[in-house]
Amino acid sequence: MSRKFALCLPVALALLAPVALPAQEGEGDSYLLVAINDWNGVLRAEWMDLRAEWMDLRVQQVDVLTVGQGRASARLFRQPFRWVSGDPRRSAQGTALTYLVDTADLGANGLDPAAAEAAIDRAMGTWSSDSCLQKVALSKRPFDGSDVDIFDFRYGFGGDGNYRKADIVHAGFLPPEFFEQVTGPGGGETVLAMSVTFIYVDPSGRPSDADKDGYLDTAHNEIYYNQAFSWAAGGMDLQSAALHEIGHSLGIGHIGPPPEAVMNPIYAGVERALHPMDHAALCSVWSSWR
Repeated sequence: MSRKFALCLPVALALLAPVALPAQEGEGDSYLLVAINDWNGVLRAEWMDLRAEWMDLRVQQVDVLTVGQGRASARLFRQPFRWVSGDPRRSAQGTALTYLVDTADLGANGLDPAAAEAAIDRAMGTWSSDSCLQKVALSKRPFDGSDVDIFDFRYGFGGDGNYRKADIVHAGFLPPEFFEQVTGPGGGETVLAMSVTFIYVDPSGRPSDADKDGYLDTAHNEIYYNQAFSWAAGGMDLQSAALHEIGHSLGIGHIGPPPEAVMNPIYAGVERALHPMDHAALCSVWSSWR
């Protein structure tokens, strides 16, 4: 099978030995932490199997938007992570962040794919128009029909895609079984959407900081929506769910409540504009972008 997302570099096999991370480095939802460790274990195994290919990224954080009772996010390290401007490892488009909408999996429960794509574009535009994101453009790339996401492959959904097609990928709607596998019992009924953030690691398997800014280097972000819910008129609002998940793509964690914010971890109906705390969180992440 072709590993299209692997960076083919001649790296000595001795450097690919996995690094054991202390238990206290993991925090948040315990079931999600198991899923993260399991997925990363597959990447490490592929390192050893492919010999000449360096699987240079790991899952760093999984965030979920729920209906009803909220759940904690899960991450492997306490340190925050940031996108690296112009990063050649992810085929960066200068100082812009690129995004892509996988329209092949965008219809769910009567939702028109074109309308769904437009809703996601509007959500991207809401963040892009904030004054604290003026230094960076959110640039949309066309979907060419190829597989552009990788996290779902581990769970038997989709193929082994090319993550370098775009920085942020809206991967479409997946069945509740996928969310159940990742988030644990009941996840298929309560998790509305999910954001998966990958970071780069160095040849020893440790997180990299290429620009020496004190933050881990973000490699990729994928967003999945749960097709178990009704997304047509009168059901769950896709634009609102996308608005929340894009906040994670931009490096923002959950906020409150209180205060009220788009980045609250529980779906509360239609949200089309950022709240003051969302703006403040965005500024805290992007004020140093260069």
